[in-house]
Amino acid sequence: MGSWFSGKAAPDRPLFLGSAVNPGGAWYVGNRNSFRPAMLPEIDLTDAASLPEGALKSFPTPHEGPEVLLVRHEGEVHAFAAHCPHYGAPLAKGQLVNGKIVCPWHHACFRAKDGSLCEPPALDDLPAFAVREADGRVLVQVPRKPAASTDNSSATPTAEVGGTPPADTPGAPADARTFVLVGGGAAGQYAAQTLRHEGFAGKIVLVSADEKAPYDRTKLSKPYLAGKAKPAALPLREPDFYEKHRIDLQLGTRATGLDLARQELQLAGHPPLRYDQLLLAPGGAPNRLPKLPGHELAGVLPLRTQADADAILAATKDAKQIVVIGSSFIGMEAASSLVGEGRAVTVVAQDKVPFARVLGPEIGAMFRALHEEKGVHFEPEAEVTALLGEAGRVTGVQLKTGRVLPADAVVLGVGVRPATEFLQEAFLLEKDGGLAVDTYLQAAENVYAAGDVARFPLGAPGVPTRIEHWRVAQQHGRTAARNMLGQREAFTAAPYFWTQQYGKSLRYAGHAEKWDEIIYHGDVAQQDFLALYVLDGRIIAAASMNRDADMIHFAERLEQGQLPALADTHEGMSWAPATN
Repeated sequence: MGSWFSGKAAPDRPLFLGSAVNPGGAWYVGNRNSFRPAMLPEIDLTDAASLPEGALKSFPTPHEGPEVLLVRHEGEVHAFAAHCPHYGAPLAKGQLVNGKIVCPWHHACFRAKDGSLCEPPALDDLPAFAVREADGRVLVQVPRKPAASTDNSSATPTAEVGGTPPADTPGAPADARTFVLVGGGAAGQYAAQTLRHEGFAGKIVLVSADEKAPYDRTKLSKPYLAGKAKPAALPLREPDFYEKHRIDLQLGTRATGLDLARQELQLAGHPPLRYDQLLLAPGGAPNRLPKLPGHELAGVLPLRTQADADAILAATKDAKQIVVIGSSFIGMEAASSLVGEGRAVTVVAQDKVPFARVLGPEIGAMFRALHEEKGVHFEPEAEVTALLGEAGRVTGVQLKTGRVLPADAVVLGVGVRPATEFLQEAFLLEKDGGLAVDTYLQAAENVYAAGDVARFPLGAPGVPTRIEHWRVAQQHGRTAARNMLGQREAFTAAPYFWTQQYGKSLRYAGHAEKWDEIIYHGDVAQQDFLALYVLDGRIIAAASMNRDADMIHFAERLEQGQLPALADTHEGMSWAPATN
């Protein structure tokens, strides 16, 4: 008849009633060698023959219970919650790659054997359920109150909706060390939870200039500005998470200097903070156009923090004319979120089409056409010479041609710069304000850097590169945290990011600051394509829309250094490896 087993258990690791993995009741008591089945109903989901090797299939459960994802890997069937604990993507539409379940939207990865998290942007393991095969059927036990993953993309994205939180260490040997993390963004937050997950029992201090506990900044320019996500949907963790894991949050606290010899971080309004290990992840500061006449007028607003987004929402609530200066990803996402409901949006851009220098002119033209179809007006290849106002508030944007665009509010989408001013005396910074690190993300003895500020060796050539991507920052935070603990882990992850505008998502893997040509599979104008960026005869990056499976396999091949030769690529090819 087969025997019960759970993807979460190992022979020497029993699960107990009410465990963090399964707060609604145990799947079984004891281990696989001496199990006693829990008193939960068996759910007959499907016949075993319908689940071939490598399959990912989701099934409903009775009485409005959660969906269950079944995975057959190396001959065994595993059962999990069916939605990614990040934004709720249906994992059945993802891929099983090298023993990992890869989310189709943002490439969070979970081990197929047990659901444990192996790549962000999710922060938690995937909930696992007990499953067995018997008489040719697949039977699953779903706890009465499962820690189910979310299927609501506007919910708190990863606030322990699934899986287990990083392990706390009560009763652990005393550790007198203090690890200080500067920056409450993606890198700092992920580093903090990684330190606890890896067993660090010392003091963790997370210093953030933001007044808010770490939140999902990627939502600000998308659903938050569009009114589809509320403030409660932004925090990365529930409020008690940091207290529970003894992470000292010092919010609204600005770093002002660093003494490398004394191992002290200077803080505004506070005594110096001594550290044993330090992570510098302060992120970026939005460019404000300080030399532009009128830049100080009310209603001229950047977009970086939740406070910035709240200010934009307030300024645009009754606005009729909004001008976005800059066709960056932030600028274009803001335009897509703000247009409509009686508001006209004009984008003033230096380039003819948005994203031309990042994605190429064809994809840029597609995005411009998409925005224009939705009512956004463009002023391409234009230069702003002044911001005009009355009674201290912006009323217009003056172009070099002499034209004045009426504006009740102006959103600045002209990029960011590394927030590294406080490090100028401690380090010789790069021209763009970045901080050089080695392959272990180390900047100096006992000092590491991660996220937007770190210029790190990328890929096999080791080209110094600074990347402003949310997922890369999280991966940086994980690697830096492990190296702060002495693990000496090289950073090897392949960059990946996404943008969403009007419900259309573009995904990008790799990094191409320049290219010789772009080869397109599919139709860019129809938003169904895979674009391959080629430099010196090699594929170095790809962008895609409506090609999720291809992009998952491309990203995995890129990270493993197994991309095919350019001559071996063609429209309609499978990007999956021969043996997966």
